Amino acid sequence: MGALMASGPGWWRSNALALCALVMLLPATVLGVGWWQWKHAFPDSGQPVWSVEPGASGTAELRGATWGPVQAKEITDTGGLDMPKDAKLILVGIPVTPTSDDAPGCWSPKLVQQSTGRVWLSERTELGLLWNKDEPDTCVTSPDDGKKRVGPYKLILPYVVPTDTEGPFWVDLQPFHANAEFVRFSVDP
Repeated sequence: MGALMASGPGWWRSNALALCALVMLLPATVLGVGWWQWKHAFPDSGQPVWSVEPGASGTAELRGATWGPVQAKEITDTGGLDMPKDAKLILVGIPVTPTSDDAPGCWSPKLVQQSTGRVWLSERTELGLLWNKDEPDTCVTSPDDGKKRVGPYKLILPYVVPTDTEGPFWVDLQPFHANAEFVRFSVDP
C-alpha cells in the first residue's frame, strides 16, 4: 500500500496546466458561441431574419422607401429572348418610392417558391436584355453615372423557372442596412 502513495506527483498537479486552460477556455467558448447566435438572431446581424409584409395597400415601408404594390405575370410570348427549353418566364414589377433624401440600395430581389423554398435570381442579361434606365433590375446605382437612384421608379425583374414550377411565390427584397429585416411580397402569377 505504501508503494502506491509514493508514486510521484498527484493527478491534479500533473494536469494543472490543462485544467487552467480548461477553466479559461470553457467560459470563453460558451460566450463566443452565445454571442455568435445572438448576433445572427437579432437586428445587428445583417442577415434577413424578419419579413416585413405589405399591408392592405400592398405596400411596405422599410429603410427609407415605400416598396410595392408588387405585380407579377407569367410571360408567354418569349420570342427574341434567350430562353432555355422547358422553362417559363415570370416578370415581376416592384414600385419603389424613396421617402428620404438617401435613396435605399438593395440586394438582388429573389423569387422563392413557397412550397419548396427554391430560389431564383433575376435573369435580365442572361435573357439577352440590355440594361434600361427606365426598367431597372437593381436599386443600387445607375450604370450611366454611378449615382443612387432618386425619385420613384419601378424594378422590373424577369425570373426564368422550370415549366413544372407552380406558385405561389414570395418576392424577397432586402434593402442595405435593414437590420435583419426584408420585404416579402406574396405573388401567384
